[in-house]
Amino acid sequence: MRKLAFLFISFLVSCAAAPDNGPVPFEQIRDGWKTKTCSVKNGGENPSVMDLLKAFNSVWRTQIADSIIFYVGDKTFVSYDDETGASGNLYVDTEDFNSGWYNHGDTGDEAIEFRSYSRENGHTLFAVCLERSNPEEIAFCCFYDYDPASSVMTPEDEPYAGFKPTYEDSGMNYMIAQDDYGQDVILLEIPKDDEAAPLYHHFVFNGMKHEFEGTSYEYIYPEYEEDYDPLPEEAVLRAESDHYWFYTSVARPASEEDPEVLALWIKDKGEAEETHWICTTFASAEPKWSLMKDGNAIPVRVDSGDIACADNIIPVPWDPTKFYIDGCPDARNIWSYILDVSDPDDIKAIQFPSTEGFISFDVPGKKIHLGAYGYHPEGGRYSIEQIYTIDGKFISQKVLSDE
Repeated sequence: MRKLAFLFISFLVSCAAAPDNGPVPFEQIRDGWKTKTCSVKNGGENPSVMDLLKAFNSVWRTQIADSIIFYVGDKTFVSYDDETGASGNLYVDTEDFNSGWYNHGDTGDEAIEFRSYSRENGHTLFAVCLERSNPEEIAFCCFYDYDPASSVMTPEDEPYAGFKPTYEDSGMNYMIAQDDYGQDVILLEIPKDDEAAPLYHHFVFNGMKHEFEGTSYEYIYPEYEEDYDPLPEEAVLRAESDHYWFYTSVARPASEEDPEVLALWIKDKGEAEETHWICTTFASAEPKWSLMKDGNAIPVRVDSGDIACADNIIPVPWDPTKFYIDGCPDARNIWSYILDVSDPDDIKAIQFPSTEGFISFDVPGKKIHLGAYGYHPEGGRYSIEQIYTIDGKFISQKVLSDE
């Protein structure tokens, strides 16, 4: 009986409380939301998050937004209870967190999340994520800049535009933090391989836009929770310096088609012994040899799948905040990197153009010696020893052997 009552209410919502035009298919919104602005009725300087949602729904109407607008009405705070008649989870806070969500279990398993952020220039950022699981899965987010001078929301690029998943063929879902945990937009990456752990990629609002903060195995990013130690029990200590322990754990076992995927971790030797997840290795990382034509190392990102391997891990003897790692992900070349973990929340990495891996450290000279090979024009190859500064500047080389 209650289900029938809910359906009847939903019918009234669609007939009386929503814009005259019918609901727009999610696919049409996903493909077209950047093409239209949204006018906010009586927007003023500080419209509520519900005012912004209503403006979005007036252009891109959905049944899920119709319902949450109906249930919330003029209230500034609503949390799901039996009195709402809502089927699913409902939450809206227009005062403290300017956010809301609704998981609607009776309209094609639709869900919506939305939030507004006050920008330093007096504008407001509005983000809304839509998800549907039936009849076909679809999930995406829309981002708008609200100008109080015109009371208009203008579409803008997603903060994660160009983001590359860690795993190949991953499924992606999108979430908006509904609390003070960094005001995140979170990309949930679901690996195709069931044995691999899902990853949470955090994009944190900095006062104007969302910037990539880091990746974790939990919804709550380690920085936001005290005494958080995500290091798996099966993690193996691979190297240590005066300041850090360096661990790896198996994120995905090797298969006939794919090599083993490792998660990389560092743990501070200080009193707090804080653990920081660095990244997972990605054997399908795009080769970058063509970008190293000047002989120097190049910067690579630890958060975008650029670190291809970690078979060999060695601390830099004269700098306890740097580690050398290498491996052979393509069955031909050894890929060599230096990781700078001096700021665990912003780990830097460079990749060397060498192709045969580690030879030695020159500790007094603070240099690293790496192997490479060259080819004779008439055929055959020869081995080379290349010398670099630890920040990747090429110094010199010499031939070691000739095949």
